[in-house]
Amino acid sequence: SKTMLTNPVVQLPDIGNGLEVIDTHKKSNGQEFILVDGLDDEVCSQLPDIHYETEEPMFGQLPDGTWLQFDPHFDVMENTVENPLADGGGTKLLLTGDFTQCSNVARTPFNEQGCILSTEPTSC
Repeated sequence: SKTMLTNPVVQLPDIGNGLEVIDTHKKSNGQEFILVDGLDDEVCSQLPDIHYETEEPMFGQLPDGTWLQFDPHFDVMENTVENPLADGGGTKLLLTGDFTQCSNVARTPFNEQGCILSTEPTSC
């Protein structure tokens, strides 16, 4: 019996040169890639903002027939005294349905010189 994919396949543009092999644990034999520069293409509008690990896998196919599978990774956002998140991570909180948490911290003697009061509508 043939197994059919229950999720749609995303037809990707030619991004072959933008893929770099990542083998941090030497277990994938050169078969794990990262798209270094991201993708700015209309195909992105077909994709959900958030893809949870518990959801069906998401597949893409390059013009040369190469298959790729999307593997969601944690996106660490910089939130430092020098470069604070304007909304404290509120946008990510909303996009993930409260799956993530806010990134703000309490004022301390170590950060008080760089603390800001956010006026963003998505602030935590």
